[in-house]
Amino acid sequence: MLDILKDVWFLFGRLFPFPTKAGLRKVGNPNRQSPVLLTCNFELTVRKVVQALEHDHIDAWLLVAPTKGINVWCAAGGGHLTTDTIVSVLKTSGIENMVDHRQLILPQLSAAGVNVWALRERSGWKSLFGPVDIKYLAAYLDKNRGKYLSQREHRCVGFPLRDRFVMGVNLGFNSLLFLILPFLIVSIWINGLWWKSVPLIFLLSLFNSVLALWLPGRPGVQKGFSLGLLVSAVFVLISQTAWTMGQWETLGWTGWIVLLSTYLGYDMPSWSPLWRADVKELVLGMKRTHVEVVPIRCIGCGLCKIVCPANVFEQNPSTKKSAVVNMDACQACGACIENCPNNAIKNNFRAGVCSCPTCTVINSVKSLKRKTTQQKKGGKEPAAAKRFSEPPA
Repeated sequence: MLDILKDVWFLFGRLFPFPTKAGLRKVGNPNRQSPVLLTCNFELTVRKVVQALEHDHIDAWLLVAPTKGINVWCAAGGGHLTTDTIVSVLKTSGIENMVDHRQLILPQLSAAGVNVWALRERSGWKSLFGPVDIKYLAAYLDKNRGKYLSQREHRCVGFPLRDRFVMGVNLGFNSLLFLILPFLIVSIWINGLWWKSVPLIFLLSLFNSVLALWLPGRPGVQKGFSLGLLVSAVFVLISQTAWTMGQWETLGWTGWIVLLSTYLGYDMPSWSPLWRADVKELVLGMKRTHVEVVPIRCIGCGLCKIVCPANVFEQNPSTKKSAVVNMDACQACGACIENCPNNAIKNNFRAGVCSCPTCTVINSVKSLKRKTTQQKKGGKEPAAAKRFSEPPA
């Protein structure tokens, strides 16, 4: 019964952390040569990882890192899954006494917050980034890894229909949490606004998410506005034929539909793994993110291509140097910047910081609170710690 309640919650409330116990877990019957994997302590993620390992009959040691119950990508972008986090769990879990090797497989989407060069220097563990999805782990662990690494779909994050439906439900549920009180207040003057708007928000949220790949315009306001026009056109047709609604009431609800859909379209990238653009990109529809590889500094390790979830980079077959080939797909996650061993990647955004609309608002509020606290104390905000950038000897 408890698992069913959890599943219902995960269908609606994925915005909220849901931690499970961190530490070392055995999956199957691992021995001293079995692979060591790491994941976050978001319960849904741990459950999916264990199910996938059991389904593929993989005996493994699973390190569950303390990320405050946040999923891997958001934890890495939000500073909860970092090099420090992994060093800590490696030292406290006792895993060093369980295996004869020192090789750790990390989720690819943790790369935005984890520097494998620093991790190896500090812990002695050689860390590799596994596939973008746990369902590809069996292929990754296969001996023929060269064939695996050539399959780009194992490195590129996707947004299939099932995930778009679930994220649409979450978008609607969490939007209602913020909007229900204003709706109730306005309903004092506009009778029935709140209960009519509730199903409307869920409908528009599902459409914004499910149809995200096909709606015209760029991700954000443009896609939401396009959907609003489409839905309002259908509404006007029905209201004037089947419902015989008054013209002014029809006009009011038409504008309300467009407004709600535009807002939901703006926030939808918060629930998508494909578009982690900043606020100005989502509002203005203009690509501002810029990433560039400096050829003279590139050492040809190919790590930027491995950690990138959007296939932004490609390596020259002869020189092995990387280059940006798909700038429009860049999500500004910062994984390439975090793990480049020679500072060869120029960019115009902060690495290791989630830039989706929801996190932008949260981070702005936190930043404002810090500045206010510092001003009251009469001090200055501490400078950010310098990132480790050089490869270990």
